[in-house]
Amino acid sequence: MKPLQLSITLSIVAIILALLSVTMQFDWNKLDTETSVVTDEVQKTDNSDRITTLPNSNAVTFVDTTMDANPRTDYLQLEEKIARLERQLEGLHRLIRSSGLDLAIPLLGDHPGGPGSLFEQLGKEAASRAQFEMRREELSQQAANIRDNDYSRYGPDRYRELEELNRAARPSRGPDNEQDRTKRSKALDQMVEEFPDAYETSVAVAEQALHEALSGNTEQVEAHLQTLAETSPYTNILTEQGMEALPTIQTFLARQYIDQNRIEEASDLLNQLADKFPNSLIVEPSSGSVPTQPRTALEIVNEIRQEQGLPQ
Repeated sequence: MKPLQLSITLSIVAIILALLSVTMQFDWNKLDTETSVVTDEVQKTDNSDRITTLPNSNAVTFVDTTMDANPRTDYLQLEEKIARLERQLEGLHRLIRSSGLDLAIPLLGDHPGGPGSLFEQLGKEAASRAQFEMRREELSQQAANIRDNDYSRYGPDRYRELEELNRAARPSRGPDNEQDRTKRSKALDQMVEEFPDAYETSVAVAEQALHEALSGNTEQVEAHLQTLAETSPYTNILTEQGMEALPTIQTFLARQYIDQNRIEEASDLLNQLADKFPNSLIVEPSSGSVPTQPRTALEIVNEIRQEQGLPQ
């Protein structure tokens, strides 16, 4: 199986496992409750010699078939639930065997040089992604509140002008030419001049800095960071793509400094990241077909320091 196919298959299996675990937990909880009800009903009967109760167990062995109808019906329902759970488990086993996962797990297990437990890795990635989404939702709500305040402060007409400038200043997703860059730069300068305290202005400058960072234009990134330092009152800036702008920009810039052998400047930037944004979640660009998982700024800082032999 090709690596990409295996990755897709494992992702599907992980989702199925999660859904099935919830279903099984729900059914077993009900099973325990209903078994307890059956036991209580049985214990209320006057003829104790009609049943045998296993020690330390909710299981009941019926000896006499002349019991009341309700406990018998409940017992049959429990048997049906158990059979349904067994069918679900068998379906999962068939899926694992057909995907080859039963063979992949020993190969990718905890042997020397292996990547560790496959399911543990999938669980960590899912938890990291969930944490990233929760953080993004939190910052999105903060950004919406700030935009509402800006709208009240500037009024409908001026805020409409701000939005139009923001659209003109946004980096293009396709090929860029000199005319587009000039138009974008002019709109961005106007935003900084006329709406320096607006949240949209900080977002526009940050997105332009990210665009330049991905293009490897270090001087432009530094210029935009300086603009944010001088004009923006915000430390938590969320881009339209849902990324925490400042720590992400600083991470990209630190790696560029290292590539340019500007180790001292990179070290200073890493110290700022560790001090101001240790728990910010960052998704770095991926060189392969599989996207990178979100990591905290501190994790990335420690990784870079270790790679470069910098003090922790």
